[in-house]
Amino acid sequence: MKKNILITGTSTGVGYEATLLFAKNDFKVYATMRNLDKSTPLKEAIAAENLDIELLPLDVSDNETILKAVNTILEKDGKIDFLLNNAGAGFAKTLEQSTLEEIDWVTDVNYTGVVRTTKAVLPHMREARSGHIINVTSVGGLIGQPFNEAYCAAKFAVEGFTEALATYVSKAFNVKFSMVEPGGISTEFMTNAVSKTANDKGEFVTGEYAPIFQKYLEGA
Repeated sequence: MKKNILITGTSTGVGYEATLLFAKNDFKVYATMRNLDKSTPLKEAIAAENLDIELLPLDVSDNETILKAVNTILEKDGKIDFLLNNAGAGFAKTLEQSTLEEIDWVTDVNYTGVVRTTKAVLPHMREARSGHIINVTSVGGLIGQPFNEAYCAAKFAVEGFTEALATYVSKAFNVKFSMVEPGGISTEFMTNAVSKTANDKGEFVTGEYAPIFQKYLEGA
């Protein structure tokens, strides 16, 4: 039986490209996304190249959908070989100008979502004494960046979470952990971040922070 992989956030960008890459390298891919209405490009690619990809609904903020997707895979294959935690969302705004609800959302999507999916998959990998969990973090999980404190904090958390698990789970149960730490990539990720954070005038940062933000954009 070929190896399989569960990938989150596959409607666009890195998740979409990773789905195609793994499928073309003889993996059975379970491509998941919050809204399957956005799956048309992936469906077209599957049909055009006859790829072994199955689409499943999964919202990393909704534990019920995670468990349902994991159980579906286990019922079909009896195993999960790889988990690629790719789903995430950008956010650029000062701490003062961010609401607590926005901070909770950024943390939930970018950090707690990774915890949820890992927690759902890890028991099965442990029992099988085999598996590999790959977490997409960011250069923002290594270096704090201006106007990205909430996002960076969530990505730093993923880094610590992954490193801590690897210190004891890998040796004891043969479950491997990896992190991918990309810089800026030209995808819809940034477009979504803009739509989430800009106000009605298209402004990210206002008041006394605005000139600092402008200098930051100019590389000053």
